[in-house]
Amino acid sequence: MAENVMVHKRPFTSGGGNPSSSFKTGMSSSGYVWNALTKMQKTILARTTGTATPTSYRTFSSSSLPVTTRRSSSFPKLRQQRALVRRRRQYSTETIHQNPLVLGGPRAVKQVTYWLVGGCAWVFSMVVIGGMTRLTRSGLSMTDWKFQYEHPPLTLEDWEREFDKYKQSPEYQKTNIGMTLEEYKFIYWMEYGHRMWGRVLGIYFAAPLAYFSYKGYITSKLMKRLGVFFVLGATQGMIGWWMVKSGLKQTEEQKFEVPRVSPYRLAAHLAGAFTIYTGMVWTTLNVMNPVSPAQLPTATESLISATKKLRKAAHPLAGLIGLTAISGAYVAGMDAGRAYNTFPLMNGKIVPDEYLKDWESKGWRNFFENTAAVQFNHRVLALTTLVSVSAVHAMFRGNSALSSQSKFYINALMGITVAQVGLGITALLYHVPVELGSAHQANALLLFTVILNLMHSARKPKKLVFVKDLWAHKPA
Repeated sequence: MAENVMVHKRPFTSGGGNPSSSFKTGMSSSGYVWNALTKMQKTILARTTGTATPTSYRTFSSSSLPVTTRRSSSFPKLRQQRALVRRRRQYSTETIHQNPLVLGGPRAVKQVTYWLVGGCAWVFSMVVIGGMTRLTRSGLSMTDWKFQYEHPPLTLEDWEREFDKYKQSPEYQKTNIGMTLEEYKFIYWMEYGHRMWGRVLGIYFAAPLAYFSYKGYITSKLMKRLGVFFVLGATQGMIGWWMVKSGLKQTEEQKFEVPRVSPYRLAAHLAGAFTIYTGMVWTTLNVMNPVSPAQLPTATESLISATKKLRKAAHPLAGLIGLTAISGAYVAGMDAGRAYNTFPLMNGKIVPDEYLKDWESKGWRNFFENTAAVQFNHRVLALTTLVSVSAVHAMFRGNSALSSQSKFYINALMGITVAQVGLGITALLYHVPVELGSAHQANALLLFTVILNLMHSARKPKKLVFVKDLWAHKPA
C-alpha cells in the first residue's frame, strides 16, 4: 500500500515553462509539479473544448485530472507523469492536517496543546521562584534533601529541630546570627515552596500523560521527548541539591564574607532549567504549528528567501541571548550586582582596574570568580545583545515578504530586549532589590521565549526529492 505523505496544494496558475524537465530534475515542492500538470491540463481543455480551467485549489491525485486529460494520447510525457501520480493514489486532503506528534484529530491536538502550554508556564514560574529564593537568601535554609516527599515542620518541636540544623551552617554563623525563629520560617517556606513546586510539576505531567496515552493521542515520537523531559526534570532536582551543598560547607578557596553557593553550580542549575524550558517550548510549538509559513504550499519564493535570511540571523542571536542569560548566573552567584552600582562606568572607568586582579592566582577562573570581571562581562554581553537585536530588527522590520508571525516576533524581540536592558540597569543602580531582580530574571526568560518563537516561525521549507520515480519528503 502506498505511504501517506503531506500533500502540497497550490492554485492553478498560468505561465510558460517546460513541466517535463521539472519531473526529471526533481522539484523543491510538490506544488510546482501540480502547477506543471495543470498548465498542460488547461492547454488540452482549451484545444478540445475551447474553455480554460478556472483558478481553484485541488488535491494532488490522479483522480483530480479531467477525463479528457487522462484519456489523451497526444501527450506521451503527460501519460508518463500520470503514471507516477497514480502510484500515490492515497494522497488525500486529510494527510495535510495530520499532526506529526498528536493523533486523534483537532480536539486531541487542542487538549494536548493546553496541557503543554501549562507545563511551559509551570517551568517558567519555577525559574522565577528560584530567582526569588536566591534574592531573599532562602536557598540555604534547608540543610538536607530527600528525593521523595519532604514533610514540612508543623509543631514547635519540629521547627526548633530544623532551626538548630540551620544554625550549624556557615550562612547563619556569618550573616544571620541572632535570627529569630519567625524570620527563619520565612526563608524556610521560600525554599520548601520552590522544591515542592517542582515535584508537583511531575504530577502535572504524569497524570494527563497517562490519560492521553490511554486515549491514543500521544505518538511514539512525542512520548520519547516527554520521557527525556522527565529524566531532565529529575536530574534538575539533584543538580539543585548539589548546588545547595556547595553553600553549606565551604572550602578555603570558597570562603566569602557572605556564604553563597558555587557560581559554577548555580550556572549549571540555570542552564538545566533553560534546557528543559527550551525543549518544552519547542515541542509545544511543534504541536501547535507543525508547519511554518515558509512550508505552506502557498508560500512564495520571496517568502522562502526572506525566511532563510531571517533564520540565519535568528540562530546566532538565540545563542547570544542564552550566553548572556548564563553569564547572569555568575553575576548572581558572586553577588556582583551589589557592587559597582553605577552605569555606564565602573569606579569611574569603562574597564575597572580590578578586572584582572585574580589572574595571577586563579588564571582563567578570574573571569568567573572575580566580581569586577563577572559584572563587566555581563554588561558587555547585554549591550552586544541589544546592538545585535537592533540590527536584526532594522534589517527585517520592513521586509514585506516575511510572514506576519515573524514580523510580530521581530518587533516583540526588540521591545523586550530594550525592557531587559532597562531593568538590568535599574536593578544595578538600586542595588538589586528583590522586585527588580525577579523582574529582570523573568524578563530574560520571556526574551528567550520570543527568540524561540521567532526561530520556529522561520523554519526552512521541507524539500521534495525525486527517488526511483516516487515522491518522498526530505526532512527539513
